[in-house]
Amino acid sequence: MYAGHAAVALALRWREPRLPIVPLVLACYGPDWAEVVLMAPNPRAVMAAYTHSIPGLLIGAALVTLLWRWMRRPGATLLGVGWLLHWPADLFTGRKPLIFPTPLIGLDLYKLPLADFVLEATVVAIGCAIYARGVPKRAELRRVIVILGAALIALQAAADVALGVMRNTEWEPSLASATRQSHLPRARVHGWAGLRMRFALSPSHNRREGERWQRRTDPGAS
Repeated sequence: MYAGHAAVALALRWREPRLPIVPLVLACYGPDWAEVVLMAPNPRAVMAAYTHSIPGLLIGAALVTLLWRWMRRPGATLLGVGWLLHWPADLFTGRKPLIFPTPLIGLDLYKLPLADFVLEATVVAIGCAIYARGVPKRAELRRVIVILGAALIALQAAADVALGVMRNTEWEPSLASATRQSHLPRARVHGWAGLRMRFALSPSHNRREGERWQRRTDPGAS
């Protein structure tokens, strides 16, 4: 998720107006920045397991919370919450590790730029609306919030256009473990059956779909 993380920061700040918005935004993007730092000396995809897995998130959230409390600044708990909310946000748009480097789970909406834009624009609108509740009801401040929301949505639109241009792989959502992925031949199956096969929710489901697919493609199969 891109603009959506900033929207989460705006929504959280409503709970603690004394917390500066900059560290809150940085915390909401924290796992991404941590991954960039870890990959700087030795780029490896496995680094996501240290930053975006559940254990990695818990450690990162605990560290940022303790650091902010050590500095005796208000809103330490919200920084930790913002860090933790990075994972469920990414669950919709990408595929991230749960505990170990594999399997990766998520809805993979980056591969569907229009759906990704609709989701993130909605999150931005909701985040700005919640943020507006915590500021004085003055026209100039409301205009600033509207401009901020429009800018975030515009940036997200640009990102999704770039994703659409660079897309070179199929949409592959996954909500199951690696041992439960479909073992069917990589033939394209359209419609509802194809969607269910993508999610591969259970081994028995995979077998049933496999048998149906084989009967449709090979009438002589027993």
